[in-house]
Amino acid sequence: MVKVKFEYKILISYLLIGGLWISFSDQLAKKIISDPNYLTEIQTYKGWFYVLVTGILFYFLLKKHLIKIRNAEKKARESDQLKTAFLQNISHEIRTPMNGIVGFAGLLKENDLTKDQKEMYLDIITKSSDQLLNVVNDVLDVSLIDSGNVIINKTQFNLNEFLEQIHSVHGTILTKDISLQLNNTLFSSDYIVFSDRVKLGQILDNLISNAIKYTPKGEVELGCETKENKLLFSVKDSGIGIAPEYHEKIFDRFHRAEIETTKTIGGAGLGLAICRGNVNLLGGDIWVESNLGIGSKFYFTIPGDFVVQKPTVEEKADSKSVLRPGCVLVAEDEEYNFLYISKILNDAGIDFLRAKNGQEAVDICRKNANLGLILMDIKMPVLNGYEAVKIIREFRNEIPIIAQTAFAIGNEKKKALDVGCNDYIAKPFKREELLNKIRENTKAITDL
Repeated sequence: MVKVKFEYKILISYLLIGGLWISFSDQLAKKIISDPNYLTEIQTYKGWFYVLVTGILFYFLLKKHLIKIRNAEKKARESDQLKTAFLQNISHEIRTPMNGIVGFAGLLKENDLTKDQKEMYLDIITKSSDQLLNVVNDVLDVSLIDSGNVIINKTQFNLNEFLEQIHSVHGTILTKDISLQLNNTLFSSDYIVFSDRVKLGQILDNLISNAIKYTPKGEVELGCETKENKLLFSVKDSGIGIAPEYHEKIFDRFHRAEIETTKTIGGAGLGLAICRGNVNLLGGDIWVESNLGIGSKFYFTIPGDFVVQKPTVEEKADSKSVLRPGCVLVAEDEEYNFLYISKILNDAGIDFLRAKNGQEAVDICRKNANLGLILMDIKMPVLNGYEAVKIIREFRNEIPIIAQTAFAIGNEKKKALDVGCNDYIAKPFKREELLNKIRENTKAITDL
């Protein structure tokens, strides 16, 4: 359907109305008035009437259209300003930890450093790397949510244990002026929830981190309760608060509640946008109640897909089962990545073999029946990880395979599972992340 421009609509409307007015009004005037002089005078008034009425009509139409254009221009300018401020902030958030990494990595090359100095420099590099990784992950998460490439992966898990874990992790990073309380009204210890554990954890992590960041002194409270067949989560703090006019805007990407007290606080400002995106994907709602100076209360709901159940004796034993000895095949062509993985496996007492490409991984898997698990890199020479997994599944269907890749954008996890992998881990990963994946996917390894 062809869309007619506004100016053409005005012109066509003016000509049509004018033509119809002249035609019908003249015929009507001639039928009513027979005096030619009086008819001429009436036609003059008729013409002025038409000019006046159309002038008023077009004035309101043009005014409405101009208001729409000006509002669009205003929003465009605001959007440009927000994007500029966002890019400046992202640049700052990336360059700051990069400066720490590059600077102290260079200082580590000096020969006259004491042991304490080396440990301090390494600690700074580690913290700066974590900070940089968080920024990159936030940007990627927002991009994936906006593009619709996020897949919800629902599993059953114990909600009370999950909340205790969240509380414990954040409790270790508190200062002496802030306390973190857990207010959980789910009294049974066996609330088994069917939801996306990773997405739920990401929402709570962002909300709690924000609450701690904007609470110089006081208390942060994590809460959970059931309400109208839904799970209602809350994160409350006694911090600086948020003005009412920002309550909706803060959930938009590029937007921050910029007041003087927050300008000195770091962060990319994407956490709440990620929270809203994940809550929407889980089928819930998120909102905030707050005023300046009296703290903030963030709430969100997710569908109450849960049951209260007691795990069977067999399930309990299985969850705590001791993993038996075995051998891991590490398919990894990058030398530094392999050195990192081999260090983790050596420290955990796990035997391993290495394949530098997909074809080597297939050959080693054919010759070694005692393999307990495969860590399969996706991007490798000769055969890539996907092709190697397809071949291995033709003769070894029982062996657990964990895909490991730096491809964090797109539906890589689904692709890996579709070709036959049991699980997926995205680079960069930490020691415990890798060991937890191994624990979850095999019983062939002990004493991790």
